[in-house]
Amino acid sequence: MEIVVSYAVFYFCILILGTISGIFSERGGIVNIAINGFILFGAIMYMLFSAILNNIFYDKVGNGYTPQTISDYWQIPVTLISIGATILFTLLFGFTTIKLKSDQTISGFAINILALGIASILILVITTNKNLFPMQDATVSIKGRNELAYDTSIGTYGNILSFKSIVTIVVVAISWFTLNKTRWGLRFRAIGENPQAADVAGVNVNKLKWQGIIIAGAIAGLAGTFFAQGFASTISSTKDVAGLGYLALAIMITSRWKIAISVVVSAFFAFLYSLSFYASGILPSKILPYFDLFKAFPYFITLLIMVFTSKTAVGPAAAGIPYDKSKR
Repeated sequence: MEIVVSYAVFYFCILILGTISGIFSERGGIVNIAINGFILFGAIMYMLFSAILNNIFYDKVGNGYTPQTISDYWQIPVTLISIGATILFTLLFGFTTIKLKSDQTISGFAINILALGIASILILVITTNKNLFPMQDATVSIKGRNELAYDTSIGTYGNILSFKSIVTIVVVAISWFTLNKTRWGLRFRAIGENPQAADVAGVNVNKLKWQGIIIAGAIAGLAGTFFAQGFASTISSTKDVAGLGYLALAIMITSRWKIAISVVVSAFFAFLYSLSFYASGILPSKILPYFDLFKAFPYFITLLIMVFTSKTAVGPAAAGIPYDKSKR
């Protein structure tokens, strides 16, 4: 059970951050199905900058590489740089949806495909170009640096107390307070419901939309760095983040775009997701031959909940509608 709980916390951090990323986008009136692409881009940037860091210390040592060379605390600046890169990537989505007023759903799909293409190319370069990255192998592992946690091994109770869990709690708390208890949050939610009325009241609608997109990209990029720290080899082989961004999108809709509810829903789905992959040790032997069926369980539950809640889950009224200042 220890491994199930520990991985549930890991998945919870990624799911709730992905969900909040979507909330910041859609509360500002922009439909965001590119959450998975943003998370993937953040993850691949984390792997790229980690590979560069490995390379720098490899050159510094000269005669070889020792795991003690890189401090575990290097993941903090690498995380911040990766978040910055993800924000720049997110600006492309903002440019197409805010400036060009293109279809937001199509733009989101395009961003997901672009992120997949970038990830595939960068992983190929990192793993095959030994002149640029002599220390990397086929798994793009993050060498010489463990996760900042009480216990660095994912799958133990000690790993619950970690950099990712503390940062996630802080982000959730600040996001909830910002959206619900500040003047900025009130204005931001207003542009997702009636941007024309907000504009008449003196609110700079497009400025707030850009701010929402930037915040969404930063939070999704943070989620990607957490995934890369734990599952860099998975990204190397699948060029994806296990579709957690799409699951976060479903959680956002199920929780009715409310952060407080999304915390509970994310915890539920994280436990289901962890259980579906790591519960083989606690299941009866007669069930083990059918264990692969459990892996589809979270997605089945997601679909089931969406069927029963889609009619009552009403999102921001102006979400998906490009804002035109001339139409009031």
